[in-house]
Amino acid sequence: MKRDLANPELFGNEAGEDEELEVLNSYFVEKEDFERFFSPSNRVAFVRSRKGVGKSALLKQTLFRRRMANAGELLIYLKSSALVAMQEVRSDSPDDLVFGWQQRICSRINYELGSILRHGFSDDSMLLIESAELAGFRGRNLVSALFDRLKLKGAPIDLSRERLTVTDSQALLSRVLDKTKDVTVWLFVDDVDATFINTKHERLRSSTFFSACRNLVNDVKGLCIRASVRTDVWSILAQYDESLDKCEQYMLDLTWSTVETGQILESKILSYLTRFYGDSGETKGLRLRRDRAKIFRFVFKEPFPWGRRRRLEAFRPIHILSAGRPRWAAQLCKLAGRDAFKKNASLIALGHVWAVMRDYGQARVSDLYKEHRHQCDAIEDIIETFSGGPTRYKTADLLEHLTKRYLKHRGMPKIDGISAEKGSITVANFLYRIGFIAARDEADRTGLGFVRFEDRPNLLSTPTNLDDGLDWEIHPSYREVLRIVRKKDQPADADQFPL
Repeated sequence: MKRDLANPELFGNEAGEDEELEVLNSYFVEKEDFERFFSPSNRVAFVRSRKGVGKSALLKQTLFRRRMANAGELLIYLKSSALVAMQEVRSDSPDDLVFGWQQRICSRINYELGSILRHGFSDDSMLLIESAELAGFRGRNLVSALFDRLKLKGAPIDLSRERLTVTDSQALLSRVLDKTKDVTVWLFVDDVDATFINTKHERLRSSTFFSACRNLVNDVKGLCIRASVRTDVWSILAQYDESLDKCEQYMLDLTWSTVETGQILESKILSYLTRFYGDSGETKGLRLRRDRAKIFRFVFKEPFPWGRRRRLEAFRPIHILSAGRPRWAAQLCKLAGRDAFKKNASLIALGHVWAVMRDYGQARVSDLYKEHRHQCDAIEDIIETFSGGPTRYKTADLLEHLTKRYLKHRGMPKIDGISAEKGSITVANFLYRIGFIAARDEADRTGLGFVRFEDRPNLLSTPTNLDDGLDWEIHPSYREVLRIVRKKDQPADADQFPL
């Protein structure tokens, strides 16, 4: 197993959309909330989460389940950039942008339908086939090619023929699916906001996509759509486009609890053991949940000492350090596994996690800037003001720090396109929303008492109850790279991760 600790497949592909469907299925952890997303009776559904939480994996798992259902459905998975490239809509009119998305989506589906039709004798089926040919989705149809070659003007039988043209892709798709009632089309659109920049045009372009999807499933029978969006992007779009209120009912918020992070790691380890070692020897008869402790002992040296007294299962500190994001958890485990391998260790211990925190923290800070720069251009400068400072702040100290170290010198930054009208409170709320700081709940006796924005979204928003009596801590994943240290007057176990 020493060599296995450095094998990147041990903790799965960090990008869920790049994982082989069968492998992803072998370790995918299902939640009760997913049933509505999986069900074909719900014709439109969106998944919302932060980056690295598993939106793409959920889309791919839904596609896999539909494939395994073997219901004769047409399954199309693509990035939104593939749709954007099909047609440029220059207008900033919401109606034009919605119509443009509907035409793009239907055109792509039409190409896919045309690529699988064997022949076409109706105008609509011929139109699908020829559209697919022109777009390069299939080879030339034999009948179409023969007609084009035999344009014999003046022959006894005039075989000349003009190609049909598509003027309304949505109307064409609707007619075809009405005629072929046994065909259902599933469209999976990933990374709708991949290149999102907080400008008026980008906000309109992104928000109208969701309205277009809602319109299409109402107008076109036999069509199911699934798509993903980042939580931070959606919060911006919803401020500017009231029509998104109608899409909220179709939204699934994806998050993972501490226990669920443990289930994901457990499933990945058992999947790896099964794929590479089979059901024999020490791995024989292992079952998820029942043999959790034994499965973890193949990889981790448990328990993990945490703070002064606590001895925990490995997945609990990993959940905290990864902020509940499976991609971050996989990256941290891979770095720690490589460190263990280099040091000739047979298991990953907490010391190996400590050893890679600077590299891990550098990746996390870089991700933080890339993920949220569209919300606030000044994010890097604001975060850097905390370098070399303490891990924990009283609310008054946090607001004073932001005022003295940033606002006094640089003025009010724009956050989500709006000037920080409440000054340091608005900036502090932004840091809380993006997960750079978290509230500290000392009443949580597990020692893992971080309160995230998802848990208490109303904190740091109104002066009447800024903190509910809680202090604020810089998230542990950022501390080492920013040289953030524990104050001498803080209790030792206040800073659980000894950096």
